[in-house]
Amino acid sequence: MKKRPRSKRRNIGHCLSVFLSMIICFALLSIWPTTHAAAPTNRFAPASVEQFAQLQVSALGTSNPDWLAAKLEYYPLGPGNHGWFVHASIQDKPVGYMIISTTPQGELLLSEYGQGEQALYNNELLGQALERQGLNMKILQTAGDKITRRYAAPLLAYWKVERVNHPAMYIDASNGDLLPADRLERVETGSGTKFFNLKELQQQIAIPEPTRFHTSPVILQPAFDPSSQLTWLISEPLQPSQVKQQLQQNHSEALVFSAEEWNLFYGGPLPVSGYQIWSIASSTFDLYVGLGGFNSTQRFIPLNKLLHDGHFYKINP
Repeated sequence: MKKRPRSKRRNIGHCLSVFLSMIICFALLSIWPTTHAAAPTNRFAPASVEQFAQLQVSALGTSNPDWLAAKLEYYPLGPGNHGWFVHASIQDKPVGYMIISTTPQGELLLSEYGQGEQALYNNELLGQALERQGLNMKILQTAGDKITRRYAAPLLAYWKVERVNHPAMYIDASNGDLLPADRLERVETGSGTKFFNLKELQQQIAIPEPTRFHTSPVILQPAFDPSSQLTWLISEPLQPSQVKQQLQQNHSEALVFSAEEWNLFYGGPLPVSGYQIWSIASSTFDLYVGLGGFNSTQRFIPLNKLLHDGHFYKINP
């Protein structure tokens, strides 16, 4: 008779133990997805690329605080190109973007950036471009066709659309124009088709020194269509020494940038629509020039890069 209460107590204790264990399990399961979702998801970029991106964000944030509050998402641009498209947003509203590339020496470079809601690799622009070709993006994705972001030097951002039993299609990511397939096929063949190894890159790319950059406010100029104002075609190109002065002192004079034989890769000729100064300790480090913004996304490119690839012209020589 005395053993039964003990057995009963043991059963009650066992039941309570099981019940508490179930409560703890359910609590952990309810917490885990939230914790997991908040964990970093930048699996597509090495740590050195993320650190470099944060340095650029800090610089851009000195003139535009939205960058400092933005969430960064990384998308590899490949295969064959060691680069990343970095999308910045606040509560799903675009703040800007960056293209981070690697040089042959393994150094990181801010190839270009944009600010505001206009961004490269915009899904809405891609959808419109596909519709002009009689295609539907949702149907393509459902059918298992592949759409990838690509980037070709010197400055061509594009989508590659690969469909089963169809030739590949190439779409300019800055304006939605269809690009010549034969030219892009040669570009991709020349750059190789081997996907880069993130672990190898993490070892090769040096982690950047934490240099403190500052940026000036963006100086904007009215965008226009160079094809409707052709007087620049009969003018002599500005000398490199004249370009910076022209940009900073003669805001009323419209400029066109033409990369000549590289215009396919720039989507140009393009209007000069602004500039921004990058500095270190009050001394000018670089000047990024805003191109486009009329029929295409406005893109900020290093002035030295532009001077290497093409020429600047006055609209009214």
